[in-house]
Amino acid sequence: MPMLRALILMIALLPTAGLADSRPVTGILTKNNPLPATIPLQVRTIVGHDFFVALSDQDSGEPVISGYIRGGEFFRLLVPPGDHLVTITVGQPDDWQGSEKGFGTTIDTVNLPLTFAITGRSRRQGHQITLRIQDGSLMMAALQDQAICQFATWQNVNPTPPLRDLDLRLTTRSVFCG
Repeated sequence: MPMLRALILMIALLPTAGLADSRPVTGILTKNNPLPATIPLQVRTIVGHDFFVALSDQDSGEPVISGYIRGGEFFRLLVPPGDHLVTITVGQPDDWQGSEKGFGTTIDTVNLPLTFAITGRSRRQGHQITLRIQDGSLMMAALQDQAICQFATWQNVNPTPPLRDLDLRLTTRSVFCG
């Protein structure tokens, strides 16, 4: 009887085996930089096309971090600080051939030199990009600064008296700031 159940399960899964989606989910693909990725890059896209985002060091050309966007899905990538060349390539979802080759047939590419920095004590200055496709070309519809501010607060670990300095713990909270 267990053998029959296994055979039925294999037959049930057989038709869907060839239909697996070979493109990655929206998110980070590679990170080639030792610095912590803490600064936001948000990209807004349209449904119907997929996008490959690659950041490279503006001076050396070395790859920093890359991500994949399924068109229309929310995409926010935390990147290391520095002056980066942001390259965004658009293609058809079925044309994806991996992070080395990108899309077999690229529709268009946008290159943007952007600075990602930590300013002051608690402000991580990044960017938000909105993309559109117009007349077969990839267009940047909007580029805005996007910052995350981080605040440290003391939290009481033991809320019942007696309150002592030993009962406090330092926590951080991050919020978008203008």
